[in-house]
Parts: sequence; C-alpha cells; structure tokens
Amino acid sequence: MLFFIKICRLSLCAAGISMLLFSCAIAPVQPDQNSPAEFETAISYLTDSLLTQMRKDQDLFAPLQDSTKLVIDPFVDGNSRELPVISREIEKIIIGSAEKNFIKLSVSRITSETLGNADYVLNGVIRPEKCKRGATSQDCYSVSAALVNLKTGKIAARADVRMTAENSDYSSEPMSEDSPMYLKDRPLEGSVKIAAGKVGDAADSSYYNSLEALAMLAEAETAYGKADYRTALALLEKASEHPEGQLMKTFSGLYSTYRRMGRMDMAEDVFAKLLATGVEKHKTLTVKFLFDVNAVSFWKDPDLQEQYGLWLRQIGKYFNSSPHCLKIIGHCSRSGTERYNDSLSLERARRIQTLLKPEFPNVLKRSVCIGRGFKENINGAGTDDEHDAIDRRVEFVLTDCE
Repeated sequence: MLFFIKICRLSLCAAGISMLLFSCAIAPVQPDQNSPAEFETAISYLTDSLLTQMRKDQDLFAPLQDSTKLVIDPFVDGNSRELPVISREIEKIIIGSAEKNFIKLSVSRITSETLGNADYVLNGVIRPEKCKRGATSQDCYSVSAALVNLKTGKIAARADVRMTAENSDYSSEPMSEDSPMYLKDRPLEGSVKIAAGKVGDAADSSYYNSLEALAMLAEAETAYGKADYRTALALLEKASEHPEGQLMKTFSGLYSTYRRMGRMDMAEDVFAKLLATGVEKHKTLTVKFLFDVNAVSFWKDPDLQEQYGLWLRQIGKYFNSSPHCLKIIGHCSRSGTERYNDSLSLERARRIQTLLKPEFPNVLKRSVCIGRGFKENINGAGTDDEHDAIDRRVEFVLTDCE
C-alpha cells in the first residue's frame, strides 16, 4: 500500500511537470529577514520564490511548449539607478539555480534576440544598507525582484531578500561608471516601481513599452564592459533610432563610447542631446562633478578635468539660450558637521556658477546657488565611497524667471 501511494505521488508530480513545465522543486524556505542570508543562499531563495510563484501564472490548459523562456534585465542600484558589478553575479546565481531546480525553463540575459522569444522578463533593484547595529559601513543589501508576464503585461511574481555580500564588487559597471550624469529616465523609474509592485498589478507602461530599446542598451553595456566600443556604438545608435530609445541612458552611453573612441566632436554633440533630454523631460540634471576632499577645487585627474570643461561649456551654452532660470544645488555626504557641510556644498555650487560664466554671462542674474549639505541625501551612509557617491552630487534644476 505504501509503495502504491509513493507511485501515485510520483505520477501526480510528473503530471504537474508536464502541465506546468517545471520540476517538482521543494517550496523555498525563506531566510530569516532579521538576519540577512549569505549572498548565494539569498539569491537562490529569491529565484526559487519567483519561479514557484510563476507556476500559478501558467495557464494549465494551454498547449504545451518546449520550454518557458525568461529573460533577465540587469538589476540596478535603487539609489543611483546605475548598474553595479554585483548584478552580473546575481544573474549567474539566478541562471544556475533555475537550471538546477526547474526543468523546461530557459533563462538568459535580455538581448534583442532573447526578448523576441521570451514569455517573462525578470528585473530587480539592489539597495545597500546597514544591517548590524552600530555598523560604520553598509554591510548588507536588500534585493527586490519581480517577473512580468510579457503576454498580459502584469506582474506575475515578486520577492524580497536581505543578504550579506562581503566579497562582492558594488562598483558600477564601466558604462555606468563613465556616465557624466546620474540618469533619470522614465523606463528606469518604471523598473524600480515594478520591483516594488504587487502580483497582479499592471507593469509600469513606460518600462513595459520600452523593453526593445532597453534590450539594446543592455547589450551595449555588455559590449562596452568588454571594451568592444564598435559593437557598443552600433547598438547605441540603433537604440537612439527606436521610438522609445530617446533616453538619457542612450545619449550618455553614446557620449562615453565616442569619448573612448577618441571622437570628441561627436561626444560633445551628443552631450548636448543628453543635456537637453534631461532638462526638457525631467527639469533637472544631476552631474558627476568630483571635488577634492573638503575643497571646492575639482579632483586632480587630467581626464576628468578635460571632461568637466566640455560639460560646463555645454551647460552654459544651453542655459544661456534658454528662457528659464536655474537653481544650482550642492550636496555633501553624511560625514562631518551639518553646519560645515551646508557651507561646503554652497561654496561648491558657487564654484560651478562661476565656471559657467564664460558661456553664460548672465548666470549670476539667472541662477541661485543653494547648499543642502547632507539634508537631501539619497543614500545617507556617510561612507565617502562608491556606495554614497550620489550624495556628493551637483544638481541643476530648471525654474521660471521672476
């Protein structure tokens, strides 16, 4: 009798496989949210949770297919929207865990080719955070991820984990690292919203409708990271011609690629497009000016200083011909006293204002400088490293002239 029961259970499980296109994986055990899990354990749980939820989204009565195809859109930093190197490690674990625990499931990175055949897209957000009481640095991460059904346009699965990743690289991927600005595109914001959404909700339309362009950009990021600038350029140019590809990320990638190829005239032209896109679509720019420690002078790197000259020239020209005025807002990371950082951030904003004057003669009349210190930190860690670089930003905010 016991043998018969076991056979029945196996038969039922096999039937489930044929209908759901998955293996009989054991339901994932959730890590203790009060105690972050080790990196690989956390991401394996995240993967199993998402794919187990995806079972419920499958149509049990649909004709069987060879496999369910899922593509991964690279996980972004939840604060800067940049692509950290750790995202590649996450992808490898997701693919490995899926191959180990689920059959008839094809998982790959998003490209124009893989997207065309995909049933689902997986995207996610990573945020550094302090886990230990009294920690002096961000010693763990929270990760949120979601699966979107590409046929229905709805969120089919969602999961969150907290993890440690002591030996992982949280620096930005080369194309993100080389970007002259922190980018603010609606599809990127939509990706973050989806990762925090609810199962059954419609996926953010700005993200969902831009997937073809985003796939090209993901391919370009991979090529750029391998220093294959010709391939990156071809993909970025193709993305720029797509109806949904007129993004800051596209123009930023083109700027960095032209610069790497030594085509500085083209780089300056496309920086002007990046600038115009940011101002006209979002009314703000967040530029990566890097200052010396506790100073208003720029970091003494010849390559950066050459780029800063180009950026300031184009920013000055743009606002000189614009009917609008602007706020120049300096920010500092959370280290030192509030009073000191308020003063330092104001002086840095004034320094930028002065440097705009050659191309923007009326800059003193048409702009106001503000020092926000660490009052508007986005990250707030105070580590003065790559984790909180966005807290040391300079913003240009469009305003109406009085």
